[in-house]
Amino acid sequence: MNTPLVADSFVSLAALGGLLVLIGTIRSFDAESPLNRRFLFGLQVLAALMASRVLGWWTDLFIFKAATIITAGLVPLSTVLLAEGLLRRHAPRTTKWIAAGGAAAFIALAFLPASIAEPWRVALLFVYQLVTFALAGHMTVTRDRASLSKAENQAVDRVALSLLLILPLLVTDFRSAYIDQPVRLGGVAILFLCWLLISLGQSAVGHRDTVVSFAILLSVALLAALVIGFENELEPAALVRAASVILSAALLGVIWKDSLSLRTEQRRQSLIRHLAEDRIDDTLGFLKELQNHPLVDGALLLGKDELSDLDLPVIKALFAARPLMRTAETGSLSQSDAEQLAWLLEKYEATHVMLVSNRPFRLIALNMPSVTATPGAETELKVVQRMAMLISERNSLHD
Repeated sequence: MNTPLVADSFVSLAALGGLLVLIGTIRSFDAESPLNRRFLFGLQVLAALMASRVLGWWTDLFIFKAATIITAGLVPLSTVLLAEGLLRRHAPRTTKWIAAGGAAAFIALAFLPASIAEPWRVALLFVYQLVTFALAGHMTVTRDRASLSKAENQAVDRVALSLLLILPLLVTDFRSAYIDQPVRLGGVAILFLCWLLISLGQSAVGHRDTVVSFAILLSVALLAALVIGFENELEPAALVRAASVILSAALLGVIWKDSLSLRTEQRRQSLIRHLAEDRIDDTLGFLKELQNHPLVDGALLLGKDELSDLDLPVIKALFAARPLMRTAETGSLSQSDAEQLAWLLEKYEATHVMLVSNRPFRLIALNMPSVTATPGAETELKVVQRMAMLISERNSLHD
């Protein structure tokens, strides 16, 4: 079996998988915005390139080889279009002519027989891609940073960072009789691009974090390849192929994991959304709708009747001072307060109790397991408690 072909195919298919994950993620957020349409066009071109070249390698059909040339010629054009969208300005006329003219030229050149067109067609394609990527990179480096927001500058920086990796790895996709490349690494660059782009949805993740993570993945892949190589006495070329396959698989897994995190965050019905969307004209209605929230499913609304077993003046004084109480806080209370709170928590099998109304006096008891009680969820509960108090106070003024 042709082992370089197997490695090339795996890396390209991994890149295709990463692209499809990223395309699905972008579509789930906002596929209709002008910038996202440019992103999707470029990603779909890359996906078509990865699919057509793998099919061309394994079937040797002319249609797939022609599709590979066409899509490879469209990649620089899509890069310039994306750069224009990110920078919110038109590319220089020369850059536009080179990008559009080259794409049109390679659509025509794709249908020439290989016996006539090669090797000069591949050489022209390499020069065209290199020049256009360099021009797009120049646009991003020389941009007016003050004219863009922080988020826009971050997106541009990450695309520029991916170009720095794509340009050297791009060379390995153009094999020749003079240089025997063990594996085509363009797919690895595409996977890194997908990772950079999908991490834009994680505002807490900076450029440094992503680059360091990539360096760690690369180091682990090289170490794993060395272990496999020593055990099986592999040649250097086989070691490079093994490292590329391991790195591609790891990057695809990370991209999939990050996409799941973004989708989960998007679907999560946060308590903040409850504040934004639910009724706030009636305290009781607000609290009953809160009980349906997944994070606090089963929350109990407690009035004076439900609290009749407790020393109500002590409970009122306790929650007046500390409107949101947790199980872990019983140790910091006086003995009488701790006994009252412990009895309340035990009776209703709750981990949190919060004051939501003074007139009439109402509490909410809920059970939030420690594994779900993240700092963000705790903060959301505090916001809900304050919102409920504001609603009840406003209603009291109107009564």
